[in-house]
Amino acid sequence: MSSTTIVNFSRNRRQELQALVEAAIRQRIFPGMELLVAKGEEVLLHEVWGNIEAGPEAARLGRNTLFDIASMTKPIATAISMMVLIEKGTLALEDKVRDFIPEFEHPEKDGIALRHLLTHTSGLPDWADLFSNTESQQDALQKLLAIPLQYPTGTAIVYSDLGFLLLGEIIRRVSGQSLGEFFYQNVSHPLQMARTAFNPLLMGWDLPIAPTLYCTMRQQLLRGIVHDENCFRFGGEGGNAGLFSTAGDVHRFCRMILGEGELEGVRVLTARTVDMMTANHNPRKLAPRGMGWDMKGEGFGYMSCGELMAVGSIGHTGFTGTSFWIERKSGLTVILLTNRVNIARDKNQPDMMSFRPRLHNLVVSLVDG
Repeated sequence: MSSTTIVNFSRNRRQELQALVEAAIRQRIFPGMELLVAKGEEVLLHEVWGNIEAGPEAARLGRNTLFDIASMTKPIATAISMMVLIEKGTLALEDKVRDFIPEFEHPEKDGIALRHLLTHTSGLPDWADLFSNTESQQDALQKLLAIPLQYPTGTAIVYSDLGFLLLGEIIRRVSGQSLGEFFYQNVSHPLQMARTAFNPLLMGWDLPIAPTLYCTMRQQLLRGIVHDENCFRFGGEGGNAGLFSTAGDVHRFCRMILGEGELEGVRVLTARTVDMMTANHNPRKLAPRGMGWDMKGEGFGYMSCGELMAVGSIGHTGFTGTSFWIERKSGLTVILLTNRVNIARDKNQPDMMSFRPRLHNLVVSLVDG
């Protein structure tokens, strides 16, 4: 175990945290885990446990290893890029998807606005196979555009990767840049997130990368190559996934959100836009959602952030075994990075779902205790 601790948690409580994580490693929920806990700018705890991958010869996991953060891409890259374009006057939340992707036009889809995609209320299904029997990004896009709705728009929440693939395509069309280029220019570079990017193998970085799984389609162990197959078919920049980052860089992003769009004198968004982005936009009958953000509500069942984080906390998980959560009022930030899919794609997913809220409950009790 390697750690950086500023707050002096009691020995017994720290042992509880260590026991919880080490038990998860023994249960093969993940090979190793990195945890960063902060209040605003102050890092309270930054620890790593276990190995960078499964196997008897695996190296120990180190701090600020590069992880495939999967669907954490949605708020950190795609939704924030949409907000930048809205502030520029290029887009508006009530703009219709068909206005930017004419091929999307269909009577049942004509009412889908950008707001619906950002809050997962478009009615599109959660997922579809866009990579099998396709050879190019254009082929995958045509399959995406032909998918029918599962529900009438605005009537239900269906967490949809497909909606964020559409958002990525819209960003490309209206900006004239790739999603990665737009994100770098407007978000990651201004925030000095120097180890956050799509397709990191092209960056020439000399740092450890946590591998995900062996992909039979690509016939290789994926290390620095996006795990999500649909995103891979979209050039590794699908809008739904594809971003790689470190705990330290994710913390910089969280500090910008807590700073109402500003970090160290650099402003990415206005305070009003951050407030709008992180507010609930769904009616009471539906679970709360921000623009690209998951949000803790009351009475909506399972939450990966546990029972003790405040109502209204915002965050997101990633299929690979990652998550981050922020209490905007207190400034508490919890960043959890693992590569659980290195052990199994699906078998350990229920255990990961059980582990996340237990960890967050313990962390909140440590900080508040």
